[in-house]
Amino acid sequence: MFSRFQEMNDAKLYASCHGFQARDATKVLSEYINSMSWKTGDRVLDLGCGPGSVTTQVLMPRLPADFGLLVGADLSADMIQHASKTYEHSKLRFTQFDLSKDIGNTSQLRPLGFDKIFSFYCLHWIADHRYYWAIKTDFILNIFLLCY
Repeated sequence: MFSRFQEMNDAKLYASCHGFQARDATKVLSEYINSMSWKTGDRVLDLGCGPGSVTTQVLMPRLPADFGLLVGADLSADMIQHASKTYEHSKLRFTQFDLSKDIGNTSQLRPLGFDKIFSFYCLHWIADHRYYWAIKTDFILNIFLLCY
């Protein structure tokens, strides 16, 4: 029997059971993404991308055609490896990132400078909320969160 943590880090299992995340992200994005202001070349981050399925199948198709880059970031190396092997696109990258540790000046994501940050069902896993509130004032213009 898997522990809850092991189940959450099994990329194939997680990808096969992400129906409610995809459903909710689809519903919210369909309602709000067109009301966001966009410019050519916008760089987009999906924090907590997991195995990449919501990033690529729900978020990416709803981005303007002229977006610059979409980066999926997740704590789990297994999730990032799965996403990188499964999804390829010239405007898509996946990287391992620990929001609870890497938000400081040494962050690998900081130099990329994102115009939009999305996070679906991720931030509730961060025990210290100061970390994700720091991203709001530190290096982004817009943030869209969906977490329960």
